Amino acid sequence: MLPLLRSIFSEWPWVAPLLVVASVTMSLTTVAAVLLDRRCRSQSAMSWVLLVIAAPFVGPIIYWIFGKPWLSARREASYRAVAGERAEVRRREEAGGAGAARRRARESVFRSLTQDQRHIATQASSISGDFPLGGNEIELFDEAEELFRRMAEDIDRAERHVHIVFYIALDDATSCHVFTALEQAARRGIPCRLLLDGLGSRAFLKSRRCAELEKASVQVVEALPVGMLRRRFGRIDLRNHRKIVVIDGAVGYIGSHNLASKDFKVKERYAPWIDATMRIKGRVANDLQKIFVEDWFLETDEDLWSLVALNVGDGVEPAIAQVLGTGPATYESAMPQMILSLVHLAEEEVVLTTPYFVPDEPTLAALLTAARRGVRTVLIMPEFNDSMLVKLASRKFFQRLLEAGVELWLYRGGLLHSKTIVADGRTSLMTSANLDRRSFELNLEASMVVYDAEVSMRLRSLQEGYLARSRRILPAEWYARPWWKRLVENAVGLLSPLL
Repeated sequence: MLPLLRSIFSEWPWVAPLLVVASVTMSLTTVAAVLLDRRCRSQSAMSWVLLVIAAPFVGPIIYWIFGKPWLSARREASYRAVAGERAEVRRREEAGGAGAARRRARESVFRSLTQDQRHIATQASSISGDFPLGGNEIELFDEAEELFRRMAEDIDRAERHVHIVFYIALDDATSCHVFTALEQAARRGIPCRLLLDGLGSRAFLKSRRCAELEKASVQVVEALPVGMLRRRFGRIDLRNHRKIVVIDGAVGYIGSHNLASKDFKVKERYAPWIDATMRIKGRVANDLQKIFVEDWFLETDEDLWSLVALNVGDGVEPAIAQVLGTGPATYESAMPQMILSLVHLAEEEVVLTTPYFVPDEPTLAALLTAARRGVRTVLIMPEFNDSMLVKLASRKFFQRLLEAGVELWLYRGGLLHSKTIVADGRTSLMTSANLDRRSFELNLEASMVVYDAEVSMRLRSLQEGYLARSRRILPAEWYARPWWKRLVENAVGLLSPLL
């Protein structure tokens, strides 16, 4: 290589200064872009600047591909259209006598919450514009087989439409219940729309099962297509990570399950994958419908807002819940701010489960603060992770957490993929978002806050089952690790702002 470069530089002496100018221009332009990016936090900005300076040419290229959550002009316009339509729907909901009744009912729901819960509800409504709604029956599923059988039964009873969005879909012995039900529903004339992420479901979108669904008149659409010529979103690794099902606008599902069995064929060595999903029958399903309608419009330009009900009333019993969707088009730090508020809400105990733990500084500070003010703070993660880089990076934070008194538990029964938070057994969060920067700043995620003690305690019981199959990391054990492990973990941890 060196002889070749010497030959090039001796034959064309102008190449060397040209490369220097190009390198300096690329670096300065990229540093300016980093500093001007309002979504890039100081830690991330510092890491990107150092990478750009340390690796000329390579650093700037990596940043523009993977560092900036930029949207294409078309996608920006689509987001503005979606925001405008959502505002119009809200205006119509608030209009006339029905709107006054809705406002009175909403005030009644707010009055039934504790003061701290009202703060959470107000914050969540600032993200998606949807308020907490009562009148929801909520069931909790942790077994994929049982979940998909129940989902298939609901699809079999569909009368108006079936709307589904998943990050990953696999054709296996468990997910087949849903695919069969979709085919049968489509054949009897029910509009069925299936939105699958272009990267997570790439293999499925090319599969025979997908072709069979389309042949049965199921509308299958690829979300955020991958490939330089097909993608319209901008940055290639921004993904639709949501897991949502809505049937007739009255029944909904939200959680962490992908459309696949727990043996997860693409990553069987980490199986079983342990997830949790909530089934909602009631008013909140209509707000899940809004998120699907927005996602569908962004990919197809098809307007389905007429399917969003305007006559869905607010109620108080039996369970109050609130939906929020986050992504690069929501305001900065929307998701981590919600998590921070939920942790601060806890007075006695807060339990969190996540497969990937690479927190930003405010989230880490919230956990440390909760533990130091006497709140039992429990963090449950898988012992064996499918991402070695993330696993090593997460270890950088363990010492600070242990010193503050946070309980760290490593789940040993498979890859714990459930993403949940329960505060004091009264307020809980079911989400598709991980406790990492990708979910905080890049991915499209869907979450639901539940302001109900009975439902939250059921979720807390599920978390207790995780603890029974986990081992606790003790401070003495952690401090006794060999020096080379600490060196590797801390070195990889330096990359945490970029992960």
